[in-house]
Amino acid sequence: MREHVRAIADHLVDHNFQLVDYDGRPTRWGIFNPENLNHSADWWEERSLNSLSILTYMSVAAHITGDSKYSNASRKLIEHQSYDQNVLIPKTNAGPGSGNQSDDEMAFMDFYNLIRYETDPKLQQKYALAFSNYWMMERPELNPLFNFMYAATNSGKRFEDAFGESDLSPVGAWLGESMDTLRRYPLDRVNWRLINSRRKDIVPLPDYARDHGAKGLGYRNNGKVLPIDERYVNQWNHDPWELDQGGDGTELADGGSFLLPYYMALYHKFIEP
Repeated sequence: MREHVRAIADHLVDHNFQLVDYDGRPTRWGIFNPENLNHSADWWEERSLNSLSILTYMSVAAHITGDSKYSNASRKLIEHQSYDQNVLIPKTNAGPGSGNQSDDEMAFMDFYNLIRYETDPKLQQKYALAFSNYWMMERPELNPLFNFMYAATNSGKRFEDAFGESDLSPVGAWLGESMDTLRRYPLDRVNWRLINSRRKDIVPLPDYARDHGAKGLGYRNNGKVLPIDERYVNQWNHDPWELDQGGDGTELADGGSFLLPYYMALYHKFIEP
């Protein structure tokens, strides 16, 4: 495990923070270098999330291997390229329901590791604030994995600036909502078609929330997405705002999307076995 992590981290550092394929060219999305993220108009949308990702990769590598080479690489990106500032707004969005759920899943996994392994208190506080703002955007999705990762990371964290001190601990009914999602999680993993667009309790998602409009997307009149047993879920990068989901009943999803948040909640003692 340690050597595998070291090999990947070395590859990124040695190739100017890019994932390079067998043909010597960077992969489609493996771009983490400042020349692109900070200075190219083609990569402004990826600037924040990719900055968050590369800082996380370096922090995890430093933690697992004990090699200061990777923490030094992080400091170089922070001190000379302002990657810590990039992380403050890790998602280009237009409110709840906007953006890309795969990006959301990546961001939550990044924050979960970056904040835990960051040794600089000021940087940790900055990352915790960014995570708090991100989580507030994702709360209506009733995602137990996101909720548990946030609570495990930011419970007890505080942020202080010229305007005062803020408690970044999770607030509201996040635990009850997470448990409700796990209890409702369908045992039937067949991709049955589910049609919700005709419901009277649905509020359409505004068109500005998505780049190409938000037709067919919506949420309940309580501001939250449909419960998990009223939509088809395979993995947590699915779109919970999509009203008509599923397929023709010919595919079987696994139960990983249940097991991951369940065992995370057990590990962090949010629930008892």
